[in-house]
Amino acid sequence: MNVHLKIIVDNQAAEGLVAEHGLSMWIEAGGKNILFDAGQGDALEQNAARLGIDLSHADLFVLSHGHYDHTGAVDFVMQESPELQVFAHPGIFKTRYSIYPGKDAKEISMPSEERLIVANLPDSHLHWIQEPTQIAPGVWLTGPIPRVHPLEDTGGPFFEEPEGTTLDPIHDDQALWLETEKGLLVVCGCCHSGLVNTLNHIAAASGHKPIWGIVGGFHLKNASAERLEATAAALREFQPTFLAPCHCTGDAAIAFFRQNLKTEINPGYAGWKLKS
Repeated sequence: MNVHLKIIVDNQAAEGLVAEHGLSMWIEAGGKNILFDAGQGDALEQNAARLGIDLSHADLFVLSHGHYDHTGAVDFVMQESPELQVFAHPGIFKTRYSIYPGKDAKEISMPSEERLIVANLPDSHLHWIQEPTQIAPGVWLTGPIPRVHPLEDTGGPFFEEPEGTTLDPIHDDQALWLETEKGLLVVCGCCHSGLVNTLNHIAAASGHKPIWGIVGGFHLKNASAERLEATAAALREFQPTFLAPCHCTGDAAIAFFRQNLKTEINPGYAGWKLKS
């Protein structure tokens, strides 16, 4: 299967495009046009137009998890393509917060307007993913990812209430993989389940097919040296041809991978393109 992928929204952007703390990708594969996440706000509309992407031609819409920086432009997407088939985990509607030391609690939930739009979709257009599921020929969603690796956590101080008493496990986090002639292409939103957990889950669900590349946010900006080394060790085992880390991965993690892996490292940005 041939795949054509473009990053529409990212924290970094090519000249002429808008940078935004968020993530969105356009994927043409399996005879479908797939939108993976929707960024935080206005960048999706502006960048899609400049990249020549017509969102009214989207067939499938995947939400990797229910954080504001991946779901902020759901209203625009559904306005452009009202008949979209939407795929997500039901946990996307949770209210959630980040609480960093010395700062007030910040709500990071899916915006209320976007929640209403998704919740009011007809059953024929809304698909709750709770296990590995094929959504198009050669295109799969992981569903919830088992948290097995002892060093992996959600990647930040995420809580279910502003008082910060209950950690948010972000069980709605999921990734996507595509079966290409070169191997599997793994697409991550934020990888709150952990990159190693995600890859192990995909390996088991796919029959341990070789991985060609991994694109997306790995949420390693707060990772310890021990976790980074364990992640690099796992990547050496999986032997992907390339990594395209972006969004929430963190510059230190990217630098660590460059120093400790033979894998080609191509950081992603809005405007980044890939063809198989």
